[in-house]
Amino acid sequence: MPPTTMPTTSTNTGHSKRGDTALGRIRRLLPHLKPARWDILGGLLAGVVYSISSGVGLPVMFKTTMPIFFGKPEDASPIVVHWSKVFFGAHYADKLLLVACLGMPLIFAIRGFASFLNKYLITRGGYIILESLRLAVFDRLQQLPLAFYQRHKSGDLQTRLMADTQGLNGVITQVSTEIVKQPLTLVASVGTLLYLAFTERSALFAIIALISVPLCVFPIRMASRRIKKRVRAVAEHNGELASITTETLQSPAEIQAYNLQSRQRNRFSLLTREIFRLSIKTVKYDAATSPVIEFISVLGFAIALYVSVGNGMTFGTFSALGLALYLCYEPIKKLSGLSNALKYGEVCLERLEAVLMAPDTVPDPVSPVPLPPAAPSIRFDRVSFTYDTVETSAQRQAALCGVSLTIRPGETVALVGPSGAGKSTFAALIPRFYDPTVGTITFNGVDLRATTKKELRDRIALVSQTPVLFNATLADNIRAGRLDASDAEVQAAAERAHLGAFIATLPQGLQTPMGERGSSLSGGQRQRVAMARAFLKDAPILILDEATSALDSESEASIQATLQELARGRTTLMIAHRFSSICHATRILVFDAGRIVADGPHSEIYTGNALYRSLYDRQNQSDTSAS
Repeated sequence: MPPTTMPTTSTNTGHSKRGDTALGRIRRLLPHLKPARWDILGGLLAGVVYSISSGVGLPVMFKTTMPIFFGKPEDASPIVVHWSKVFFGAHYADKLLLVACLGMPLIFAIRGFASFLNKYLITRGGYIILESLRLAVFDRLQQLPLAFYQRHKSGDLQTRLMADTQGLNGVITQVSTEIVKQPLTLVASVGTLLYLAFTERSALFAIIALISVPLCVFPIRMASRRIKKRVRAVAEHNGELASITTETLQSPAEIQAYNLQSRQRNRFSLLTREIFRLSIKTVKYDAATSPVIEFISVLGFAIALYVSVGNGMTFGTFSALGLALYLCYEPIKKLSGLSNALKYGEVCLERLEAVLMAPDTVPDPVSPVPLPPAAPSIRFDRVSFTYDTVETSAQRQAALCGVSLTIRPGETVALVGPSGAGKSTFAALIPRFYDPTVGTITFNGVDLRATTKKELRDRIALVSQTPVLFNATLADNIRAGRLDASDAEVQAAAERAHLGAFIATLPQGLQTPMGERGSSLSGGQRQRVAMARAFLKDAPILILDEATSALDSESEASIQATLQELARGRTTLMIAHRFSSICHATRILVFDAGRIVADGPHSEIYTGNALYRSLYDRQNQSDTSAS
């Protein structure tokens, strides 16, 4: 007897937490940073060159050479004066002026080229990271089980995939461009300021000026806290807005038929108004930071100026110190913007990690067991299942309760019962869209949780009640059943699904584009395309979930023989409310409230089960009345 439970393994056992450390987040981002490492490193190195040329080069030039040109060589650097006399003689001022005039453009050329390389390389690296991160999120979304999609709205997931990855890319680019330039410029400027202040005996100026520098940090911290809170709310509302937009664009007929335009507009309007309110508050805090820093900076500068001039500071010394002090404040202003950007990036990363770190509740095993090649015997052993919904565990009702049975190879089994009885849940457990809450399902004795989902699903063809068509040609939509199929095989599958007459009416035949979600096809035509996929896949297990529900009586009758041919030699499960579609079933399972209350051929359970008899008779009466 196989075990009733089996340990599952997943590389993602948790999800992002708001209290997660920055180091942990950076560690998880490393695989995405690695392809862009040389671009990022090159950009950071260029930022170092920019910072040194800005924070040291300009103030030093002002202090060491400018006094000479204004007749104050005693205020200039003695070293510069000495070597100028060595190279240019006693009358060195004019020649040094020419060198200085050539040197300033050179410094700015180096500074500008370094700034260009910094921005270009960092931006290029940012796009490489964006591509890697977006692909990772997209791959993860395709791997996560159906339970994840029941908890998240498709519009919100689309916003995370597109808007949040793009937003994070912008933050990475902005931060990487400035994260080296501005702090190093600040350090170089402060270092220059201190050096000049103490060598020129102007320590008082430096002390007064530098007191104002840490004061600039307070408005930055205050604004950052408020900005992060509102950015998170805006991101959540944007996801909600995307969900409303998606459902509105995908349901135009229902909205117009029930005159729901006003309701949808009101929902859309309320969200956009709330997003506007929160966004404006974010802009308010962001915009207020820079003027506050400027005010504190000017206040410190003015006090330092007043005290220093009163103590006899020369103009040359003040010019150099003033420029160094200005170059201290400018990085602080830009770092305030980086702080706000980091808060936005943190929110984007939190939302992306909710996908990347979401636990896989239907994981592949670490050491998978191959399925036997023979046609499988499907065994349910005391299987119960409960959907993970918002209700507490005590309030949730089981969709399946203690189901035990064996489906032999080649059987055609019909699943019938009232809505919500557990038919679709029973069928969904076979391809492991979900795992049983209790019990096991085996194929020829192999627990489905012991094999890979890919190997399992390669053996199953599914035709759902509402088949989805991709925005591709008709041939490509059929070829989804088996991607390596030839055109001839696709054509044969289409013929077996009775699509030949329809294909003949298309302008490009099988190469005709189907439009988004197959919008150019009727419901019956979409189901035929899904059946053609199943014919093409030729899998040993076939699941038909209301596969003929969109066909009229004449079309349904014409395809029954084909379905019977497809089911021959295969294990087939047919979920149906229309009993005419299960006429060739060799076995019928009757579901009620998550339990199988009858199991056998039609003649036996019609006599022995009141529920089945009432469902069958009611539909016969309805069909008779309709005819």
